Amino acid sequence: MKKLPPLNSLRYFLVAAQALSFKQAAEQLFVTQAAISQHIKTLETHLGVQLFIRGTRRVSLTDDGKRLIPFIQAGFDNFNQGVALLTEDANPDVLNVTVVESLSIRWLVPRLQFFQEQHPKIRVRLEPCNRVRDFFGTDIDLAIRFGEGNYPGLESRFLIKDKYVLVCHPRLIPSNISPQDLYTLPLLEERGPVPAEAWQAFLSRHKLNSNRFKKTLEVDDSTVTIVDAALAGQGFAMLRYNLIYQQIQRRQLVSLFDFSHPSAYSYYLVAPSHHFNKAKVQLFEKWLIEALADIS
Repeated sequence: MKKLPPLNSLRYFLVAAQALSFKQAAEQLFVTQAAISQHIKTLETHLGVQLFIRGTRRVSLTDDGKRLIPFIQAGFDNFNQGVALLTEDANPDVLNVTVVESLSIRWLVPRLQFFQEQHPKIRVRLEPCNRVRDFFGTDIDLAIRFGEGNYPGLESRFLIKDKYVLVCHPRLIPSNISPQDLYTLPLLEERGPVPAEAWQAFLSRHKLNSNRFKKTLEVDDSTVTIVDAALAGQGFAMLRYNLIYQQIQRRQLVSLFDFSHPSAYSYYLVAPSHHFNKAKVQLFEKWLIEALADIS
């Protein structure tokens, strides 16, 4: 099959054929008249036919030009329809968001009313889920993930960093508490490589032996459980600051020993690139960035 001519030359031909004027085509496309003339000459050379009869002020289509134009028009119509499939939203008033469970329960849900007050016509459907969901074949518009931002085939937009802090319910803390006093308190631990890095940094700083701690609760992949246990006064824990900063400000939890350790993971908005063209996604992203700005 013969190689297709340059797409721009086909586009310039279509506009010039519709206007029957190189000058008007140049004005519509914001290029020079010479550029229009050159692209059409390139197309004619490629096809080996003359497409226009050039006049002093106007041009007209040759028979070959008339034969070609409906196919070029249909081609660009198909291009536009294909792009519309990806950019137009079948459900502009419903926003489906899958979000890591801890952020959903501890941060997003209590604030979601403020988004809905600003945008009452948009109904938000949340799916708290720690698994990375596949967008293909689903109605998911957007995901909020806690990770390194590497999701093949998807666009990741950075939201906010996080850090680990050591916290405890104030009623469990003796006066003048020292790091060694932690041996006498119950430990609440979320297992995993990222919190483990923070623990190791804390242990190294204060030369503590992890084997001497009294572990009363261990969980996998459930930060929410550890947060709730800490708030209930069941022990001390290493937790992500973004999930509990308000509880620290309210003295429902106390940050111990002025310790913090940057998390290897951050929060990201994740979706196929074309999802970010949806108006409802853009509104939610703008609101989310503004809402996260109060975390310090």
